[in-house]
Amino acid sequence: MPVRAIVSRLLLRLLLLLVAGLLGAVLLAPVVLRGGVDAFYGRFTSPPAGSLVLGTSRAAQGIRPAVLSAGLAGQFDGPLLNYAFTLTHSPYGPAYLASIRRKLRPEVRNGLFIIAVDPWSLSLTGPEGTFPEAQSFIGQLHQVSQNPNLPYLTRYQTKPLYRLPLDYATATERLHPDGWLEVNIGTDSAQVRARTARKLQDYRRLAASQHLSEGRLLALRQTIAFLKPHGRVVLVRLPVGRSLLQLENAYQPGFDQQMRWLAAAFSLPYLDYSNQPYATTDGNHLQRAASAAFSQKLAADLIR
Repeated sequence: MPVRAIVSRLLLRLLLLLVAGLLGAVLLAPVVLRGGVDAFYGRFTSPPAGSLVLGTSRAAQGIRPAVLSAGLAGQFDGPLLNYAFTLTHSPYGPAYLASIRRKLRPEVRNGLFIIAVDPWSLSLTGPEGTFPEAQSFIGQLHQVSQNPNLPYLTRYQTKPLYRLPLDYATATERLHPDGWLEVNIGTDSAQVRARTARKLQDYRRLAASQHLSEGRLLALRQTIAFLKPHGRVVLVRLPVGRSLLQLENAYQPGFDQQMRWLAAAFSLPYLDYSNQPYATTDGNHLQRAASAAFSQKLAADLIR
């Protein structure tokens, strides 16, 4: 084969690879820059926050910053970011507190800090002093306001890059720019009953293997002490299904009183909505419409 033909073929292949790469970048860039990589990434690409919602997935899905901000009408420093993750990643502990310190703008003095509490976010499996989430992105990621966030993408994003645009387009979970995690799943009564039964089984296993942790309670107190100079701190217990609330009360019957004592010690409000009848997807997480209604109620209570 003539040398010219070989070179032409090689150049054609390189051109095709270049075009494929450019096309992939065009499809991928909007997903990455909008924070649509997964259910967590966008919280690490948003700018430093002026106000925060903290907790686990119960708060991530149940408290909507856009609805709160509309109801509060600019009374607190923004932006208000939902910085709640999951029970695995963001129970109260030294790692979560360190991440909160990184995310909050240091000059804020009129922020709003909603700390969602429940027995699970303050419990631990195993000996005191060992916090598993320290090995996750909550404990290991130091750049929490960088877009694109290359440390997160290279260490904690596990999907092949070519799948991200398709997964983003078809995902049942959508992380909004303000940190609210929208979950689009069926909510007919049969589906909700089945999910609730499975979730109760999960939490019964946790109740059998965990204990209320002095280390996590200490971290919660330290979190409150850190946030108080930056604005208003509120402890909130979100609504849950009746069966899960019964389990929580059996697991830690003194939990509410302990939170009231803690709130009193720091001169904070403690707003307990745990037994209020908001619709859930699984007994644990509020449905989309319920999260909007609950966030409106919370905003109204905060400005009383």
